[in-house]
Amino acid sequence: MTDLVFSQIISVRQLQQLLETQFRLTGVPGAILDSEEKMLASVGWQEICARFHRCHPETSARCRESDAYIKAHLDDWPGGYVDYRCQNGLWDVAMPIFIEGRHLATFFTGQFFYADEPPDRKFFRAQAARFGFDEKEYLAALEQVPTLSRSHVREVMTYLRSLVEMIAEMGLKNLRLEREVQQRRKSEWEASFFRYLVENTRDPIYVLDPNDGYRMFYVNAAACAHFGWDHKTLLQMRVPDWDPGFDIARMSELHRQVKQGDQVRFETAHRIASGALVPVEVTASYLEYEGRPLLAGNFHDIGERKTMEAALKERQHNLVRAQRIARIGNWAWDLCGRLQSASAECWHILGTSSETFAGSEKALLEMILDEDRGRLRSALADLLRDRQPCTVEYRLRQPGGEVLVVHDQRELVFDKEGRPTGMVGTIQDVTEQIRLAEELREKDMLLLQQSRMATMGEMINYIAHQWRQPLHLLNLLVHNLADTGGGGRLDEQRQQMVTHVEDLLQHMSLTIDDFRDFFRTGQEQMLFDLKESIGKILDLFAADLERHGIETVFDAEDGLYVTGYGNEFSHVLLNLLNNAKEALIDKGSSAPRIHIRLFQEEGKKVITVRDNAGGVPDSIREQLFESHFTTKKTGTGIGLYIAKIIIEKRLHGSIDAHNTGDGLELRIEL
Repeated sequence: MTDLVFSQIISVRQLQQLLETQFRLTGVPGAILDSEEKMLASVGWQEICARFHRCHPETSARCRESDAYIKAHLDDWPGGYVDYRCQNGLWDVAMPIFIEGRHLATFFTGQFFYADEPPDRKFFRAQAARFGFDEKEYLAALEQVPTLSRSHVREVMTYLRSLVEMIAEMGLKNLRLEREVQQRRKSEWEASFFRYLVENTRDPIYVLDPNDGYRMFYVNAAACAHFGWDHKTLLQMRVPDWDPGFDIARMSELHRQVKQGDQVRFETAHRIASGALVPVEVTASYLEYEGRPLLAGNFHDIGERKTMEAALKERQHNLVRAQRIARIGNWAWDLCGRLQSASAECWHILGTSSETFAGSEKALLEMILDEDRGRLRSALADLLRDRQPCTVEYRLRQPGGEVLVVHDQRELVFDKEGRPTGMVGTIQDVTEQIRLAEELREKDMLLLQQSRMATMGEMINYIAHQWRQPLHLLNLLVHNLADTGGGGRLDEQRQQMVTHVEDLLQHMSLTIDDFRDFFRTGQEQMLFDLKESIGKILDLFAADLERHGIETVFDAEDGLYVTGYGNEFSHVLLNLLNNAKEALIDKGSSAPRIHIRLFQEEGKKVITVRDNAGGVPDSIREQLFESHFTTKKTGTGIGLYIAKIIIEKRLHGSIDAHNTGDGLELRIEL
């Protein structure tokens, strides 16, 4: 009983009566204090102390010094008592009271003189004078102080201690008996309560007896309801009777685990009275009852949980499959730029894994192409500032080197107080969509170009149809004019003029054919001579270039052929010549010149078109082939874009531009 208190085992009222009786019989004053120095009972304290010594600061300090000395030396005499003559001239005595070896209380007596040391009245007169006590009243109080023999004090102390300890031990026994009764009642109540609890809980509870082949030792009402058998039937059954799938050889290992203090949890299926198998989760623990080792635990039906888990697993599978098909993953970030979670498709898009990826915004930025990083930083800054969802598109290079176009969408997550706690979002690989969109745009541009060419071709055919007949009539008239002539020098001049007119008419007819062929669409791929194709374009364009005073130089190697769409190549070359012409006119070059070269280099056919119009700034040179980019006030920005599509997609070549010393050079490689 480590929490034992002296006042619990003995009545304070009885202590007070005991001290009063002892004082009347022996004349010895006394007091009993508990271990916390709380006064439980007292009697016979002298007026000299209560009225004088305890009321003056200096004499009161002497009293406290006496108390301190006694308390400091009390444990030095565990079988006796300690006495001490205070500086105020009186004796004090203290005796410890032990119960079952524990110091639970202290008996004090004092404020007396020993018979062999009578009071020194001279000392007390001096003390009265020193501290301002009324001498007459002080000495009268001194006369009341008893004088006791040492043997008498010793006998009284021994007797009183024995009596108090005896009473205390009897009280202790009564206290223990009372506590035992209370504990027994509590145990009986708890046993009744827990039995009621176990019997009436909804959780099926079981107890198995390992020494009886793991027969059912106990089941509650919930277990009976679960199995559909009554209590008596279940107590005759063993594990294989209700769990046909359980490996009974595992029971010894399971028993060993639970005996070591582990709780075992596993899933299995119970066969119930109807014959159906019910999925359950079982827990097992070690229990020892009346010296008998047992296995105890509970189980519960997890059929609904299994159904939900299967449905959740199917949904997760569908989500993963949908993300894989859509090339879209989801992720979550904290506000410090640390990745919290990411789906499998997210890692597939990043081309890495959670084990190798650093999991920070910095690591993601390092994967993004330099020119696109600022776009993501700006979008995230706007998100944190405006608290509105953000969408950003950037190019990302996987560790393997492949570059993807990624669509990144994020929004903030808030707590109940409206404070942002993190970010969630999706990341989608839109590379294929961008590629398909680009191809579709290129096809649209080609269709637009072909539509324009077809329209022009129809116009040329109409013009050719309208011109053919007049040209034929003019040709007949010229022949008739030649036939009606006479001889002489005049006839010779006339003949020369007729011949010249016929040549012009023939040229006009052939030119109409050339224009009609140039605008013809829907041709199949064929082998064509590059030098011949370039020459035809220069013939068509020559008059316009001469009119603007532009010199044209054409250096070409013979025998350079390619397979493809000759007309489309002609359209590209015409576009390059027209751009060079307009640049020369706009810049007002003093000696405008276009130099065209055709040659073979490292197995490739190369065509260059160079002007001396001063070139273009490097800042826009890379944009020349972009859709709808133009430096002209009335330009559409699709000429060079279509030229690039034709060269790269239709003729499987390449085209680029670079500045030379005095102008711009367009280079085509086929």
